[in-house]
Amino acid sequence: MIEALPQAFALLLQPQTVLVGIGAALFGLFVGSMPGLSATMAVALLVPVSFFLDPVTALTAVVMTTAMAIFAGDIPGALMRIPGTPASAAYVDDAYNLTKQGKPELALGICLVTSAIGGLFGTAVLILLAPRLAEVALRFSGMEYFWLVALGLSCAVMVAGRDPLKGAVSLLIGLFIATIGQDVTSGYPRFTMGFGNLLSGVAFIPAMVGMFAIAEILRNLPTIRNAAEVQVRRIGSILRGTGSVLRRYP
Repeated sequence: MIEALPQAFALLLQPQTVLVGIGAALFGLFVGSMPGLSATMAVALLVPVSFFLDPVTALTAVVMTTAMAIFAGDIPGALMRIPGTPASAAYVDDAYNLTKQGKPELALGICLVTSAIGGLFGTAVLILLAPRLAEVALRFSGMEYFWLVALGLSCAVMVAGRDPLKGAVSLLIGLFIATIGQDVTSGYPRFTMGFGNLLSGVAFIPAMVGMFAIAEILRNLPTIRNAAEVQVRRIGSILRGTGSVLRRYP
């Protein structure tokens, strides 16, 4: 596997692959920064174009689009408290609080650096441990899936920080929204109120936009002039001051 790395880098550093990767990154940056447009949607829009590319270039475009779109979701989250992608919803309040303190560059810089570190670490783990992880995943039974879901639900409550009750209530509301639509086993419609469009359930993106975007717009209606000042403020280098913050957490 290590012997194949030079050949892989040679394929990735071809001029066509580099140019396509840069274009895909810019495309992912645009799509991810638009609230309601996810990284999955960006990849779906890119699939028809990838048919005209060779396999290495097409995979590079898909990976670059996904990675950049996930980071770009932090831009509206930090500046307007509206997460651009579902992955940005967990820490949108922390990033927006830094912006209100006059530190939008620091918020975006931390999001950029930590996204890069997480992506590189995840890629390294996937390269080294993918066969082992696949063996473990194939042994999963109903009990393991249950505890995995329980772990995810408990983490959702812990995200609320000092107010776990609010997190628990939000979790219950989310579980209720997830029950809307046809039952998986019986096919019986649940909480659709006779609307055919709800038979497939409530999609995650409309729910996220409704809970974050519309709520933030209504919150800022009385002070819309002051809220606009945050958006027109010039933002400097997003890497300025990021290194000193990360050095505090070795």
